[in-house]
Amino acid sequence: MADEQKIDLLLIDDEDDPFRGKGPPGTGSPEEAGRVINMGFRAARWAFEPPKLAVPLLSAQAKAAGHRVAPIYRPLLPWKRKAFRRLLERHPLAAGITTVAMFETGLISRIIAEIRGISPQTVIILGGHGAENSREIRALGDLSITRHGEGVLAEVITALKSGTPPDRMPGVAADADGSLSIQGSLRYEGIQRVLRPDWRATSSACRRYPIEASRGCTFNCSYCGFPGKAEQVFRPAAEVVGEMLYTREMRGIRHFDFVDSSLTSDPEFMFEFCSSLRKSGLRADWRCFARPDAFDRTPELAAEMAAAGCSRIFMGIESIHDHILSGMRRGMNRQTVEHGLEKVFKSGIKIHGNFIIGFPGETEATVKETAEFISRRPFSTVYLCTFGMTPEMLELATKEPVRYAHLSGKPAKGWRHDGMDYLAAYNLTLRAARKINLSKLWPTAFSPGSNNPDHPPY
Repeated sequence: MADEQKIDLLLIDDEDDPFRGKGPPGTGSPEEAGRVINMGFRAARWAFEPPKLAVPLLSAQAKAAGHRVAPIYRPLLPWKRKAFRRLLERHPLAAGITTVAMFETGLISRIIAEIRGISPQTVIILGGHGAENSREIRALGDLSITRHGEGVLAEVITALKSGTPPDRMPGVAADADGSLSIQGSLRYEGIQRVLRPDWRATSSACRRYPIEASRGCTFNCSYCGFPGKAEQVFRPAAEVVGEMLYTREMRGIRHFDFVDSSLTSDPEFMFEFCSSLRKSGLRADWRCFARPDAFDRTPELAAEMAAAGCSRIFMGIESIHDHILSGMRRGMNRQTVEHGLEKVFKSGIKIHGNFIIGFPGETEATVKETAEFISRRPFSTVYLCTFGMTPEMLELATKEPVRYAHLSGKPAKGWRHDGMDYLAAYNLTLRAARKINLSKLWPTAFSPGSNNPDHPPY
């Protein structure tokens, strides 16, 4: 009986608080009020936001490896805390915390303190963007997994069960600060078989679910720090459709968000996928990420996607100016952008457009022209994001100073170039959003600091 109560892996998912009250409880302080508001806000989001893929994927691989897995979502909510403590009282061998939506130390520290207080021998394993990009977050755990971690996490749990400590495991390395990390996969390497997500591991009440058809990114944009760029690996189209049918049978879900960097980068896959989806009889509604050049190169693709149920595209446009697009290494020009957008607008698929403001070569005049371009077109929504400089972008600018307008400074917001600095770009971003919204019947443009409803949560 005692053996049945053991947990090999406790999977934990949460996300940073939009209101970060820090005042002492019971004081009636604004900080405490903020914490109360946040609690209600987080509870409401649980009912309406789609779940994230991380825990279901991690759970599926760990269970397939023979491990006992228990998940918990937002464990510090008052009505979840008792269940969280009961799980910890079973002294899980390891606790895997996904930081896909946690980028600050506060919430993660509180979760870990709860674990340490009840089950101090539990090994804390961190994964996701927050841990990968923050030395401070990594220092909170015993081991961090970079990139996609479901394959290597299952192997780490196997090693722990055999009595091997993290610092003795193959592939584990110590960072400069002494924290331990191990690399996961960029795409599907290290995973014997791509498994369907274990949706029993999530408690979201949302009727729209994420799905993944590929990993990596075909493109090599200069501003992007994504480690998996320049190559993209697709799953078989029939396998993806099979997962959609499985999710409908399990959860009654017919609405899907593809999380791929660009679903349309392989036209052959797309036509096969759309055909298989129509033949399956699943009348699905789905959304995806794409680039306008896909629809310029393959003019019939938009209509095919619309017929297969695609209702909305998060379109990575980024710029309409040829010299900026060239510096971005986008592989397209303004004519390509205009032709591609025209095909999608004509198909009836709604477009959410994404634009970067402030990239080297940007001026006040180019930002004004971008705002006018958006105002003249029937975008459903647009997001204007201020350019954030990656270390890779700074290195590139050092090698090609003229091409990148003598870009210099510190990532991500401490940059400047011949045309402007970050603060000027930020203010121009806000001004462009206001100008676009004044030209529309309802707010269409969103910018940093605003609550953009189409910015994906995954």
